[in-house]
Amino acid sequence: MSTVPDHGLKEMVPVFGPEALGVGANGSFHAALGRLSTEGDLKARLLLSALSHFAAKGYDGVQVKEVAEEAGVSKPTLYYHFGSKEGLFRQLCLVALASMAVRIQAMVDPFLADPVKGIEAQEAACLKLSQSYLDLLLESQEFTGFILRSIAVPSPDSGFRDLMPLVEKGLSPLGLFMNHVFGTGLEQARKEVLLFTSLVGSLIEEKLRDPQYQITDAEVKWVSRRWLHGVLG
Repeated sequence: MSTVPDHGLKEMVPVFGPEALGVGANGSFHAALGRLSTEGDLKARLLLSALSHFAAKGYDGVQVKEVAEEAGVSKPTLYYHFGSKEGLFRQLCLVALASMAVRIQAMVDPFLADPVKGIEAQEAACLKLSQSYLDLLLESQEFTGFILRSIAVPSPDSGFRDLMPLVEKGLSPLGLFMNHVFGTGLEQARKEVLLFTSLVGSLIEEKLRDPQYQITDAEVKWVSRRWLHGVLG
């Protein structure tokens, strides 16, 4: 069901790909890891433990020992499967990003099936996409915010910028949406995707600061219209 990565390689493959996780158009990688963990998969249990610790304490604040203990194994066992704390975190990134890429493609595909013509249709498409992307991020909001920040602004004692191409690849279907709905060229679409993810991400940041905070429909509409205004402007 899973493979052990070569710990000596920077370019690792995820120990669980989307097929192994059973992630398609619906279903979060977090829930899939929970299912595999319940079925007895040790690597899934370790990743779930790491997920909660990294999200709560940040990369530098996590000790491998506490991750292993929560998963019910020894440190040497964790090292056997992931090589190091960095290897463990990288696997969280790889598994999450691979799953998100599949989900985002499935999110965009319905829009690509038919022409989207006229400002009303474009506005409706942008609003639906904004809500769908927000729902995806909310499935594992703590890790979603932490992982993207960690890759973009890595810890001094660990380098994760080499994972940025995976982030961009996962978001690339949003560029297809831009091209299909607005006829936007590749370079401009890339800029608009960054703006879109930043705007939706700002709603997640508010939720992270206050877990009781409820994101309203009005806020999602504002984000969607702000993005649309920028595209058309």
